[in-house]
Amino acid sequence: MTVQPVQPITAKVRKFPCENCGADIRWDPGVSALKCPYCGAVKQVGVAATAILEKPIDAGLRAPRDLGWGAERKVVACKRCGAHTTLDPHVSASRCAFCGTSAIVEAPADPNVIRPEGLLPFGVPKNNALQQFRGWQGTLWFRPNDLKSSSRLTEMQGVYIPFWTFDAATHSQWTADAGYSYYVSVRGSDGKQRQERRIRWESAAGSLELFFDDVPVPASRGIDPGLARGIEPFPTADLTPYEPSYLSGFLAEENAVDLPEALETAKGRMRDDIRAACSEDVPGDTQRNLQVQSTFSGVSYKNALLPIWIAAYEYRGQPYRYIVNGVTGKAHGNAPWSAVKIFFAVLTAMIVGVIVLSIMSQS
Repeated sequence: MTVQPVQPITAKVRKFPCENCGADIRWDPGVSALKCPYCGAVKQVGVAATAILEKPIDAGLRAPRDLGWGAERKVVACKRCGAHTTLDPHVSASRCAFCGTSAIVEAPADPNVIRPEGLLPFGVPKNNALQQFRGWQGTLWFRPNDLKSSSRLTEMQGVYIPFWTFDAATHSQWTADAGYSYYVSVRGSDGKQRQERRIRWESAAGSLELFFDDVPVPASRGIDPGLARGIEPFPTADLTPYEPSYLSGFLAEENAVDLPEALETAKGRMRDDIRAACSEDVPGDTQRNLQVQSTFSGVSYKNALLPIWIAAYEYRGQPYRYIVNGVTGKAHGNAPWSAVKIFFAVLTAMIVGVIVLSIMSQS
């Protein structure tokens, strides 16, 4: 059978003028609709009845894909972190949303960018995310005292981050040494009897079946995967079919991680969860030499844009980030450590430990 070459689907350029004054309208998380920033007119976005369904992984690798954003977008590239983001053509960007640097340049638009199948619209307003960031800075332990007053927030940006999500059924076989505790009486060097813990080892084996639903993998080079995991989960069951008007007024990062690479990352996450679940099934009081063999079946995927508020801020010249789930409001961030506070905390703990041991030895 002859395989026909895949023909890309050409995206049409779309704009979203206000019906009252003609200005560009933007998605407003506060009203969950498009809203004109000038006259306040509100326009609802029609929701398509089509559900976002997973595709078999093999078919997904062969299937034709829609290309382009379906709306006019300008591309900027960051020279520091390498992120490629798009924004409305009339909007100018002075800093990178991911690292806060001003070293950004306009890049040619890529007509072959993979268009997402679905997205979750922003539901958390910008002011709410900004208040969370300010409150978080003031409650951090073991951080510099002047973090809140001396850090410089470049901007709180709303960015649609591309994600792949994966489903899979897994079957695993495990083996391990299960350890059972028992105690024997021994005489110490001081002549006193005491109980000493021993371990009896026995071979153990078992099987485990798990189903994974919508394991998310960022298709982004601009955001750290560990940071992104801190704001999971996203309500991916509520994905709506992609509509370019949702992007109006927001940045959107181009897909930078292709399907095969994302699949291996997802399988790695699944294997970690499988190993943890198998470890819990090992009987006894302790264990060693856990070995797990897993097979995957029914692997399927979908791709979508997920909304994240990003606060890129600097402290003493170093960049840090704080991100907020644009749907649930769950937040996570990184911040500098205070070496002085950590030193005195460890010193205090050591002093307390010495006092406790001294009291115990005298009793």
